[in-house]
Amino acid sequence: MDSMLHILGLIATGATLLVNILALWKGAGAERHASITVFISIPIQLGLIWMLKRGGVPAALIPVYTDIALSLAIGVSFLWAALRFQSGWLGVAFMLQGVELAISAYVLGIDFHAHRKLYFLALNAISISTAIVIACATLASMWVQRRRALTDFERRGAGLSTVADLMAVAGEWGLASFKPRRSRA
Repeated sequence: MDSMLHILGLIATGATLLVNILALWKGAGAERHASITVFISIPIQLGLIWMLKRGGVPAALIPVYTDIALSLAIGVSFLWAALRFQSGWLGVAFMLQGVELAISAYVLGIDFHAHRKLYFLALNAISISTAIVIACATLASMWVQRRRALTDFERRGAGLSTVADLMAVAGEWGLASFKPRRSRA
């Protein structure tokens, strides 16, 4: 069983790297954001492992603590990109990260050593699922790019990201002249 988990882990790692290279190369803004997030998480993971080892955390719990921190950070990044680019694909990837975070938190509350193999099997399955979601998003983006040119919004996620953008929308809706009442106290 251990060798199968290692092989599955290597497949998940290889697939994740290949999919994210493709997303960075051929994807639109949302897919590029997802791939950059994954690539940035690699050195952060190594740094977390180093810090936890130096901090005297038991070696068996280092993967769980590292996964909780990374799942939270990657999930927030995916959520932000899903909202910014209005990408349903990244919404699904965000939910997968949420499941991974929940599994990691759950395994801390039970006997981790008794469920270690199942835990790592679940993490590998979620990693492969996330890679599949990013691959589907990239392929869909490539298909759209072939059919028509991407809009500025799809390419860069030029959504409501600044206060000036919000004020411009408020002006279009006739809310720019709205001023709050002053209290007479």
